[in-house]
Amino acid sequence: MADGWREHEAEMPRIGETDGVPFEDKEIWLHFFRLDLDSHWMAAESNGRGLYFGCVVLDGDFGKAEWGYFTHAEMGIAPGLMVLCREAVKRFEDVFAEVVAE
Repeated sequence: MADGWREHEAEMPRIGETDGVPFEDKEIWLHFFRLDLDSHWMAAESNGRGLYFGCVVLDGDFGKAEWGYFTHAEMGIAPGLMVLCREAVKRFEDVFAEVVAE
């Protein structure tokens, strides 16, 4: 995984800054994923040091997607982890629909 995404992370809202924004309207800044596990971590907030708040989908079970906190360690930093930095930040509802359709 390349480190260019760290610059993108620096622009993200900090933990707690989007409190009160409905989940479907939160903006997704970083999308970490592992194709081998069909798992996705979509980050809306960051502390700037590898702690994120966002939506997590594990093992392709989109029906059990949950919002919460996650770290690099929980994502399993290893070959196979990729990150998508979007040119235009998108609403969670739109990103989730794209991921489910893939």
